[in-house]
Amino acid sequence: MKAVIMAGGKGTRLRPLTCDLPKPMVPVLTYPVMEHIIMLLKQQGITEIAVTTFYLPRVLQDYFGDGEKWGVNLHYYIEESPLGTAGSVHNADEFLDETFIVISGDAITDFNLQEGIDFHREKGSDATLILSREEIPLEYGVVMTDEQGQIIRFLEKPNWGQVFSDTINTGIYVLEPEIFNLFDKGEKFDFSKDLFPLMLHKEMNLYGLPLNGYWNDIGNLVEFHKTQFDFLQGRINLPINSARQIGDRIWIEENVDIDNTAILRGPLYIGSGTRIGRNVFLEHSVIGKNNLVQSHSSIKNSVLWDNNYLGRHCELRGTIITDNNKIQDRASIFDHSALGRKVKVGREACIKPGVKIWPEKEIGEKAVVEHSIIWAPRWNKQLFSNMGVIGQGNIDITPEFTAKLASAYGSTLDKKRPVTVSADSYKISNALKRSFTGGLQTTGIDVVDLGDTTTPVARYGVGKLDAQGGVHIRVSYEDPQQIVIEFLNTNGANISSSDQKGIEKKFFAEDYRLGGLDEIGEYSYVTEINQGYLDGILQDFNVDIIRRNLFSVVVDYEYNNLFDILPSFLKKMNCQVLSARNFSGSDLPLSLEERLEISERLVNIIIENEADLGIIIDHNAENLNLVTDSGRVLNRSEHQVLISYILLEKGFDELYLPLNAPRVIADLAEDYGARITYTAVRPQVPMLKYFDSRVEEPPYFYPYLDAVYGLGLVLEKMAEENIGFDELLSKLPEFHLRNVEIPCRWQDKGRIMRHLTNNAGEETELIDGIRFTHDKGWALVIPDSEKPIFHIFAEGYDEEAADSLTGFYQEKLQKLLDS
Repeated sequence: MKAVIMAGGKGTRLRPLTCDLPKPMVPVLTYPVMEHIIMLLKQQGITEIAVTTFYLPRVLQDYFGDGEKWGVNLHYYIEESPLGTAGSVHNADEFLDETFIVISGDAITDFNLQEGIDFHREKGSDATLILSREEIPLEYGVVMTDEQGQIIRFLEKPNWGQVFSDTINTGIYVLEPEIFNLFDKGEKFDFSKDLFPLMLHKEMNLYGLPLNGYWNDIGNLVEFHKTQFDFLQGRINLPINSARQIGDRIWIEENVDIDNTAILRGPLYIGSGTRIGRNVFLEHSVIGKNNLVQSHSSIKNSVLWDNNYLGRHCELRGTIITDNNKIQDRASIFDHSALGRKVKVGREACIKPGVKIWPEKEIGEKAVVEHSIIWAPRWNKQLFSNMGVIGQGNIDITPEFTAKLASAYGSTLDKKRPVTVSADSYKISNALKRSFTGGLQTTGIDVVDLGDTTTPVARYGVGKLDAQGGVHIRVSYEDPQQIVIEFLNTNGANISSSDQKGIEKKFFAEDYRLGGLDEIGEYSYVTEINQGYLDGILQDFNVDIIRRNLFSVVVDYEYNNLFDILPSFLKKMNCQVLSARNFSGSDLPLSLEERLEISERLVNIIIENEADLGIIIDHNAENLNLVTDSGRVLNRSEHQVLISYILLEKGFDELYLPLNAPRVIADLAEDYGARITYTAVRPQVPMLKYFDSRVEEPPYFYPYLDAVYGLGLVLEKMAEENIGFDELLSKLPEFHLRNVEIPCRWQDKGRIMRHLTNNAGEETELIDGIRFTHDKGWALVIPDSEKPIFHIFAEGYDEEAADSLTGFYQEKLQKLLDS
């Protein structure tokens, strides 16, 4: 059996550890992670090994040579340009003339690989993927298999709604050399994205086998830190190289000098040649080779590599220190920080939590470093929620953060086309917009400022100005203390998940495109964009017939942000406006929930004045909440059915709806000879489909999330048929849809979805979550992507059926959670 170690990883999410070091050379207990993999292969009888590499190959070759020191034969295959995972292995095809195993050189595992090899041969498989179970599998490729282990589906880095299993691809494969017949040598080709889906399409023998044991891809600083202590605490069944145990979970290598006054508490690992001074305190740490720790210093929960100097009375807490750093007396470095190589930290300097210092920087005496040099992330692995980046204003989302985010975004864009920026009217939003604008300009992007406006107007502006994208910054209408930064694509729709991940990758790697002073982007300001938006809307409607009806409407809206949009629109429609309330009287708007809770006054005005319609609109003019002339507020599902009906009446031949939309819309569409395409539940997905389907005639407006446009549709329909709003609603079919939330732990989501998927019958759909079809309706079970909860949506043919379906899945889910 031969093996291939893929060792081309840059490890961008591990920076600054990997600024000048390939990821396979990152040390785990003072030895490169790839050395642990070589020893695993040797232990299991595999000694003929190909190493594919691209990034800094000389570092690998200088350390490992031909492999003789480890009792193996290493053969190097260096890519001139990145070929993808499968392409890099194809580079070694002359060496791989028999069944072989592929393993990553930058992940740690103790799997019994022979089990996978035996399974592969037993099944007569063309390719066998070694799988692992992961409680939260969002950062990995999820693999679904049948009861025999045959693979039936792949999902690369899914969101929660796509997590149908908790078995993930570990990047370890047993393969037959015939796979090289499926693509050309030198072609950029990936195992998970290209080769395996192709093999699945060709109905080749493709199997997956979950193995028991430890696996960690060391994908970020947290996982790097965790792996060290998993090793020390016995969670990894591999030998601890060249070290002897001298106490409770305390290991030291040779030639370690520890003063007898030092206090040591495990788990603890100390590399050879290290000297520990008087009254030093060490706890829960890994200290590499040839370090000097001077007297009275304290190190807890930290990882130090080799050749570092730590002065007297220093304090290290939860940090990662690479090689050849000099940390002077009384310096302190705190949690989740990291220092690249050859950093000098002055006396009494303080490096605050979360700071990352790139190699060869110098921190002055008594300096307090609160921000990274180069910039550092202070966020989790995931920046984006469904519709954008969300956080507390001036706490999570600060001017500094928005400048960095803008630099990451700008680095993904083409310099040749402009980007629009806009914000609502609130002071915090405008302050953040200015810092975001500066960040974009420093990456060479020309910026067009649309001023104070709403997201629907921003969508219109992107399309109208032919921009390559747009950013709108606003206060959340769910929680006014929260800021939402929305990113729009060239059509004006919120960007896709893949585009979001592209920005996240740049942000967390701090891989920004910063040009010279002569490359700074231009800034321009567009006036009257709100008026242009209204003029565009009016072109879509029969304004004359609406004006002739003299509709009377009662409106609750936010004057601060909508004063030149909503009143102007209603005036152009010749509506008599009776305002229930239009001014918040504060620097922040009311939440939409607060507006709906205190709608009683609006209802009274409707009834007293026999008004035609009541309208409650959030300050961003996305959510249109209509109130009947009898005082009932339509819910979101009813609004979805109403807008869909009007669009079908206007001749739309296809609608794009989320999977949890009422199925009566499909019945309506069938009556009109139209099609329904169901999408993932996340709101940007049907929007993207809608905009993409109409690129030949850019729509500029999205009816389901544009309150002003939606209002125009309703007024026009009432006017054309000369009917009241209640009568319009009577034309809609009755439906019975329920939605309940079930609290859960994050780590339970994958397990629950795997169980539901494995026990699903034929009448199921796996578009987003799992949708079950029954004789009397349907139910959708889907984990929330932003909260530790499951959603159950259930629609029945009558009230009883809807309640029964909801109760059935609620009880089923609760039993699984309790098991």
